[in-house]
Amino acid sequence: MSASATKAEAERRARTLVDRWAKANLFTGWIPGAAFALGAADMLMIRQVGEAFGIPAFDEEALKAHLGGVLGSLTGAVAGEAIGAIPLVGWAVKSVTLHIKAEAIGKAVIDYFRERSPLPD
Repeated sequence: MSASATKAEAERRARTLVDRWAKANLFTGWIPGAAFALGAADMLMIRQVGEAFGIPAFDEEALKAHLGGVLGSLTGAVAGEAIGAIPLVGWAVKSVTLHIKAEAIGKAVIDYFRERSPLPD
């Protein structure tokens, strides 16, 4: 994101990123073990959202957001894999659950980074 970007532009970019990652969860979440890989993808999504708002990935505040995302993602991964043990219906429920989880994490980190962004309004 360029130095002349605004928070509104950063938010549009971040919402696009979150939407893409949430759809990846929806379309691949049914695969056995995918919840764990998608948990790692959540961390990448969080990093990308932070970068969209002009916040380096590993400053102290960003690290706190990463850690919150890790906890939410791990909880979702374990629950998702348990649900996914049920063929067909479980796979569908798992995919939808992982999609909702990614959207919720994405919304939370957008709000978090928007408030802390050095970009102009």
